[in-house]
Amino acid sequence: MKLDERERRLLDLIEEYGESECRALLGRARSEAATLTAAAYRRARTELHQRVLAERANARARLHAARAEHETRSRATGDRANTRLLELAWPQLRETLAARWTDPDVRRTWAGHYLEQARHLLPRGLWTVRHPPDWPASEWAPLAAGLTKFLGQAPHFVADGGLSAGLIIETEGALLDATLAGLLRDRRRVEARLLALLARRPDSEGARP
Repeated sequence: MKLDERERRLLDLIEEYGESECRALLGRARSEAATLTAAAYRRARTELHQRVLAERANARARLHAARAEHETRSRATGDRANTRLLELAWPQLRETLAARWTDPDVRRTWAGHYLEQARHLLPRGLWTVRHPPDWPASEWAPLAAGLTKFLGQAPHFVADGGLSAGLIIETEGALLDATLAGLLRDRRRVEARLLALLARRPDSEGARP
């Protein structure tokens, strides 16, 4: 074989080897690139998912904060409104109760109700019933007769110039205060009941004929 032919064969072998190596390198490069691309895609997807979760959490936190702020403002507004309502309602309540005592039927019911409570709450003995001076004996005398049968002795009905509405029942150091002042003494409890009644007022008004 001539020298130039050997050289060509050698060059062909070198070229063939180079192409084979290039194909192998290119294959490995493509495989590595695919692996790197897949890993990068997974990282990007994970980061995107984490960002989405973080944004959702932030959105929920902002929503909760906004709701809490709204509820706080609503409660503050409601508290101020309730305070104003009670300021207006309290004197009207006193006036209404005082006016109701001037009605004979209401007086009879008022006195009868609390005397019945006293039967269950106070010990038997000598009872003293203090009442406003303008409560006529014709109204309280039948109540006194009923108490006499219950107690076994006549109670004392005493006109008290310091009272304008209601009555006070006393015996052996025990006392039941059913006067206007006594009924309104626990202001917090009364105001809570007023607010409950005001909350139901639209429904109750709608039910009236």
